[in-house]
Amino acid sequence: MIRPALLIALALPLAGCAGLPSASPTVGQVMNPLKDSGVAVVEIRPETVSGEAALQRTLLPWMIGDAGGVNDAIRPGDRVIVTVYETGYALFSGGTGGDGGERGGLAPAGSGGSTRAFPPIVVPDDGFLRFPYVGAFSVAGMEAADVARTLEQRLRGKSQFAQVLVNVEPGPLRGVVMAGDVARAGRLVLTPARERLLDAVALSGGPVARKADTVVRLTRGAASGEVRLDAISPTSPENVVLAPGDRIELTRATRSLTVLGAARSVSEIPFDSAQLTLSEALARAGGALDDKADARGVFIFRYERGERNGVQVAKPVVYRMNLLDPASYFAAQRFEMREKDVMLISNAQNNQLGKFIQLLNLVTAPVVTIDFLSNR
Repeated sequence: MIRPALLIALALPLAGCAGLPSASPTVGQVMNPLKDSGVAVVEIRPETVSGEAALQRTLLPWMIGDAGGVNDAIRPGDRVIVTVYETGYALFSGGTGGDGGERGGLAPAGSGGSTRAFPPIVVPDDGFLRFPYVGAFSVAGMEAADVARTLEQRLRGKSQFAQVLVNVEPGPLRGVVMAGDVARAGRLVLTPARERLLDAVALSGGPVARKADTVVRLTRGAASGEVRLDAISPTSPENVVLAPGDRIELTRATRSLTVLGAARSVSEIPFDSAQLTLSEALARAGGALDDKADARGVFIFRYERGERNGVQVAKPVVYRMNLLDPASYFAAQRFEMREKDVMLISNAQNNQLGKFIQLLNLVTAPVVTIDFLSNR
């Protein structure tokens, strides 16, 4: 005969069956409240289009093209180095120095000619170069060879035979500024090689974060554009030829989704590339637990961009996939995940029965043992 104490022990788990703890809702517990909530539920099929998430970061449109011209045009701040070689009667035969032959007058250059190297001349803001016996003339936008020809032409009739060599050291206005989450921030001087955006990132040591977590912003004048670094290839239109004065900023912007419920790995999954499909997200989460999950209920919770009375709003949408349907595996390969998505793998209904049996055994086994021992 079962004693009253044993009956009470058996009744307690039954009374609390509905309140058994659970880490994830069942399919019914998700779907039933949604019927009257006004939240759209979309079945994921091969033809289902993945909407655009309202919570993901919106990048500035890319409207910047290749810079025109070449990067060896002289600009204010450049250092111009002039060397003059003369034969016959020379203006600058007094040796090296910076006075440019202030002693004046023509002097024999000697049988071997004479060479005069002048100190570097910094091009001022007005872009005019001032040189002895020549005067001032604009060099802004010219190349080194153009300046040499101009000096030779203006020295004719003053020097018997002058040959001019001009070298230019780029100044600060001939570079781009690298800023943000980059290994070596600072100014990068452009060369006649016509560096592109990826070249500048590489020369600065690359990003501090992963490429998939880095956004590149290029600013040229009043125009700005943004693109994720992993989306730029050597042949993509965003890999533009840089122009002097461009500003490049790298910022860390990690994209991720959250996996909850009866998954092998409940975690936050970062995006490793520009696109992440539902099948890839499921695989990175380890898939569903065989003993706990309901394969008919894989849900994606997302706020999507919508319009209400002409105003942009964020509307909640729930996507559902049934893994027991073979067509869903084709759909999962095409369905794209979005930043801030929440993936929920629902619990199977029989989990509650299994938990109840375990709880029943934990409670009744000691009571039965005590009752047995007390009747001996």
